Amino acid sequence: MKLSSQINMGVFALMLFAFTVLSSIELSEIKSRTSASIKQEAQKALLSYESTVVKTSSLSTQSKQSIIDALLSQMVLQPFLSAAKAIDVEGNVFAKYERAPNITIPSWYLQLDSTPAFDRKIPLANNEGYLLVTSDKSYIYSEITAILIKNAVIFCGLFFILSLYVLAVTKFAKRPIVNTIKKLNEINSHNFSPSQVNAFTTDYRQLTNTVNDLTTSLASKFNDIAQQSERFKAEANKDTLTKLPNRSAFERHSRALLSDTSTGHEKELILVRLAQLSAINTKLGMLAGDNYVKSIADVLLHEAKRSCKSGFVFRLSGGDFALISEVMGRDERDLMLENMSKQFANATPLRDGSKVIWMGITRFTSQMTLQQIMESADSALIAAMKTQKGWQFASEVSQVHSNSKWRERLNYIVSQQYADILIQPVMNVERNAPAYYETFARFKDKDTNDIIPMAQLIPASERLDLIPQVDKLVVSIVFKKLNVTSHQVAVNISNASIANSEFRTWLVEELRLRETLCSRLIFEVEDAALIHHREVAEAFCRQLIQLGCRVTIEHFGDNFACLSGLRAIQPQFVKLSGRLTQGIHTNKDNQLFVSSLISIAKGLNINVIAEMVENEAESVALGKLDVEHQQGYYFAKPSLWTMY
Repeated sequence: MKLSSQINMGVFALMLFAFTVLSSIELSEIKSRTSASIKQEAQKALLSYESTVVKTSSLSTQSKQSIIDALLSQMVLQPFLSAAKAIDVEGNVFAKYERAPNITIPSWYLQLDSTPAFDRKIPLANNEGYLLVTSDKSYIYSEITAILIKNAVIFCGLFFILSLYVLAVTKFAKRPIVNTIKKLNEINSHNFSPSQVNAFTTDYRQLTNTVNDLTTSLASKFNDIAQQSERFKAEANKDTLTKLPNRSAFERHSRALLSDTSTGHEKELILVRLAQLSAINTKLGMLAGDNYVKSIADVLLHEAKRSCKSGFVFRLSGGDFALISEVMGRDERDLMLENMSKQFANATPLRDGSKVIWMGITRFTSQMTLQQIMESADSALIAAMKTQKGWQFASEVSQVHSNSKWRERLNYIVSQQYADILIQPVMNVERNAPAYYETFARFKDKDTNDIIPMAQLIPASERLDLIPQVDKLVVSIVFKKLNVTSHQVAVNISNASIANSEFRTWLVEELRLRETLCSRLIFEVEDAALIHHREVAEAFCRQLIQLGCRVTIEHFGDNFACLSGLRAIQPQFVKLSGRLTQGIHTNKDNQLFVSSLISIAKGLNINVIAEMVENEAESVALGKLDVEHQQGYYFAKPSLWTMY
């Protein structure tokens, strides 16, 4: 109910009370005034009677009776009297006069004023008896009705005036509140305009000043975030380690080439995969691995400038690079591949005689799709792993056979649940104990029993639309392990699986059959799912939470477009993008940006996790930013989940 309406109701109740009290007082006054008038009129009649009787003492009894009758009738002519009687000492009425009421008294008044009409006795001279006069109740009713009408008119007029006054005052008084609500809605919509909310009363000034300060503070913070976002946007297409264009840039560049149908020129794509990167990271450490990756990037850039016409180099993932150039002659291309192989061999810090690098080469035109190009290059790359020289042209490989082989391998893995699960703790640094464990799958080849590199398996799974099947496999194995352990574990759900309605339905049904496990399950979802598959991703995550599971949104900070999704889902955790946490102890810009992200998350009551924490300095810096949950090699590497 509006404030003006509430005040008007209060005013109405107060005025009604006053109206009732005033009317009751005036009714009593009318009765008192009527009683006095009756007494006065009776006294006049008595004097007249005595004077007449004295002057006419010799008159006959009949004449006296006539005089008395006339006096009584004259008395009853008064509007406030209804009857007059002359009564002797023995109580006998020897004269009377009665008048019918002028109006009919309604029942409501009789209920309001239930007292009977009152009488007044006036003794006659010489002890001859007394006069009995009776009030006219209809007169009192008429008087009080007139008073009520007058009071009602005054009441309505005064109430109307007061209502207008209350409306004007409340509208003026509410203006700061209305403006404050408008400003808060603008803040909720991330509109931090510099307009200020003013108050004309001290009662509201504290509120408006607080809102103004909040607006200024949030505007400053979001400006900082926006500036940082712009810097990140400029670097969004760059690999943070090598400064080469990343996979997103590669895909945009490739699609731009494919959309250009003005020329039919062929181009070449070379996929480069580092064979020793994993071994270098394990044996020599992450720093040695990073330096190795940067040296490979330098070799590729040098060769692209020296040997290639319009050469572009990209880093696709950890140990995968791509080089796009104009088509070269076979001899010229072989010479360049030979040179690169030698330089790659010189760049590796390992001298164990193992293969350093593999390369797959394919040609493409604008008539092909990006998927077709990647399938062709991937097939050539896989074939290159079996050659002595380390490279292979797609034109010399049966791609169909390659895809069929991959489908066979993946189907076997899924059907036989031929996979191991690794876990890595997400630490609560304040308690120095795991909050939960993130799971990772490791798949084996059915023929060799060797571990299949994820850099090979994921592209093949995506190409063959088998990602949801792989996710089903991982989830099923986790379910079995949870039956015999008390761990709280997280399972990664890919964007492809979230977009797949059959997978979503399957997972929900499986969880309903395992309600006791839900409280120990966390599902990690990429922030990109909240952008590319917004509606289904939000609904799916809310459904998981309703079942008792928890949700973690990964790569928080990479895309601001996912913020609305966070508000809609209310996940239990967000995981900061690793590119923000790496080296954060030396990067003031990242510290400021992460601090702002933490404020946003805590404003939504969401816990923040920092991933890829590699050393103590990073952990301490994150702790100073109030990041309670951390994950990375500093705490533990992924290890085989053996309790089964």
